[in-house]
Amino acid sequence: MSDIKQRIIEELDSRIERLRNHQEKQIIVTGNQYEELNQALSKVIGAPLLTELESIKDFVQKL
Repeated sequence: MSDIKQRIIEELDSRIERLRNHQEKQIIVTGNQYEELNQALSKVIGAPLLTELESIKDFVQKL
């Protein structure tokens, strides 16, 4: 496997891991409705992003 391909896979793994860690965190009740909404939106956006990153990783591995 080429060095560039391996570096791309490692970066994708890193981003996937960070997203998974973020998904597991509970929303912190701060009393600030906008901050809490931002946390919720981040989780909602993170789910499909995680799927896309995993799909890209699969594609790169097949190259």
